[in-house]
Amino acid sequence: MSRAISGAHADEVAAARGEQGDRNVHWEKLEEPVKVRADFQGGEITPLRFKRGPTDLKVTRVNSRWKDRASKRCLCYFSVTTESGDIYQLRFDTGDLAWQVDSVMYEG
Repeated sequence: MSRAISGAHADEVAAARGEQGDRNVHWEKLEEPVKVRADFQGGEITPLRFKRGPTDLKVTRVNSRWKDRASKRCLCYFSVTTESGDIYQLRFDTGDLAWQVDSVMYEG
């Protein structure tokens, strides 16, 4: 599922990319398992890169991180920017130690 984002949301994505102005930004729900290379230091998780299909994506910035403790498991979420400028939402399930890419925002 893909949909266009405009206005304030597009400006937020552009700001995360260091750009200005109203952009034609798309959001796509993915919910795909991924392999992630991450640092686990000082009680903090930092995604460094992840593999989506055959593509290896390098994380250039962690935009935000938050935790959901509503269930018995703690789910750790990360908004990350990759070298292409696309913004992905990653999720780490501390119960089964599995990573998933939930969504992507991209210009196009």
